[in-house]
Amino acid sequence: MRIDRYILSLLAGLSIACCCIETKAREQADTLTQVEWVYEDVAMVLEMFDGEPVYNVILKTDQFISFGKSDAEKASTAFHSYKYYRASRIMGYDEIAVYIADNYFLNDRYPLKDAGDKLEMKLFAECNRRSLIGMDAPLLILQDPAGNDIAIPSEGIQDYSILYFYDDNCATCRKTTPALMQYLANSDPNINFTVYLIYAQDSRESWMDYIQTSISNFHVPENVNIVHLWDQEYLTDFIQLYGVISTPKLFLLDRHNVIKGRELTPNALSQVVELEESQLTPMEEIFEQIFAPLASTADTAAICKEIDGFFEDSRDNPPFFHELFYTLYQYLKSTGDYTLQQGAVYLAEQYIINMPEMWETVEFTNYGLTHGSVIRANYSGLKEFIGETRLAADMFKRNMLDQKATDLKLYNTGNKAVKLHSINAEYTVLYFYSMDCGICNAVSGQMKELYEIYRDHGVEFVGIYTGTDAGWKDYVAENGFEWVNLWDKKRKSKMFDKYDLLDVPAIYLLDKDKITLAKDINPDVLSVLLEFYTSEDLSL
Repeated sequence: MRIDRYILSLLAGLSIACCCIETKAREQADTLTQVEWVYEDVAMVLEMFDGEPVYNVILKTDQFISFGKSDAEKASTAFHSYKYYRASRIMGYDEIAVYIADNYFLNDRYPLKDAGDKLEMKLFAECNRRSLIGMDAPLLILQDPAGNDIAIPSEGIQDYSILYFYDDNCATCRKTTPALMQYLANSDPNINFTVYLIYAQDSRESWMDYIQTSISNFHVPENVNIVHLWDQEYLTDFIQLYGVISTPKLFLLDRHNVIKGRELTPNALSQVVELEESQLTPMEEIFEQIFAPLASTADTAAICKEIDGFFEDSRDNPPFFHELFYTLYQYLKSTGDYTLQQGAVYLAEQYIINMPEMWETVEFTNYGLTHGSVIRANYSGLKEFIGETRLAADMFKRNMLDQKATDLKLYNTGNKAVKLHSINAEYTVLYFYSMDCGICNAVSGQMKELYEIYRDHGVEFVGIYTGTDAGWKDYVAENGFEWVNLWDKKRKSKMFDKYDLLDVPAIYLLDKDKITLAKDINPDVLSVLLEFYTSEDLSL
């Protein structure tokens, strides 16, 4: 295959480059005394550094190598360290291997007895040094199926670019390609991807067949832009620039075309994207420094005061106000802290809902970053933004913590009326669900397990079906729900006006006086809370 011949020619070139130093290396190697270090000894030490940032590991590895009592011992330690990081499965640690190669061997600081080791090290370094994590992705000019030149990676509206080098005869590619396409098909619709699928061979017929049989049958959503490319004549040197000496090779770039992940599997790709999405922006880091200490004190007045201060500082600069307050609202709303979420409601009511005139010049978009009066959000316009914000604030204020939960008159499977406030228990769990909700079906299993643990410890579970299908009674029996089962077929209770049921499942925890202890939680959080509240009873 052409890619194989390319690599052979590359190896030949590197071999010529190495031959001039081979004689010198042999002479120096003959003067080295036998050393005691073996790979296992070195690996045992280096394992202690695993998980630390690359720059820390490089400093510690340098120090470890320097402990050698002779050049021979240092060379041995360096070579085994290179092999350890060359084979490391920790993303980004290949940079350490390149560093060791460059600073200990390829610069002739220490010789290697085996010219083959030198050649392999040279090849590895040359094919990886230009595409390490944190670097700007190298520019390539490739061709699409129509023969048009396409420069990649390109500046665009995407949040991430994915570069996937593949081969139609690669067994691993045949597994990786559908896994990648499946990930893209189910990707977060709020994240925009440009995906460059780069064929690494030279047969157009095989390329087109592979696209048709292995890629085109996957439906990708609007947030994913697929670009098919190749370099039939191998003119771009993509093999060295991206280290494509084997396939598949999968890279992730951020919106600035900085490499965030390399040598990825589709599963690892999803994890890196999730990690990147969880990172705070510089503005959010400032919010964290200001509001996190206030959250620990549950001082809502101080939080509101800080928000008011932000308004005074930005009110005369609309673009700054828009970016600042939209980002702050999203930050406060998305935290898991209830006190900060109260701050989000205060901001929403005071500075969005009650000040629509302040937001009239905002432009909403699905792409890019929020900056100035351009806000990255899926709203059709100002009216929808205000309306959705008002709805979110209203939902949050329903059955707030430390307040008595709203009573509901519902009916059990025998059509007998039951009021929530009439249920006598130390703790009451309200579990709102729907039969046709896939997530509810999974959560119900977890809730049944918790019910079995806590049913005899003062905790009553109340499963409330939010639909009106009479088949619910059979559903209860088939699933073995032994807790209190209730519904409201005729919708007289107005539960949707009294509880936040925009999304189910919805779980509430109430005390014996029906004061809300927790709301909008998942079974894992419920488990921790129940263990805490019933710990004395369970220890008896």
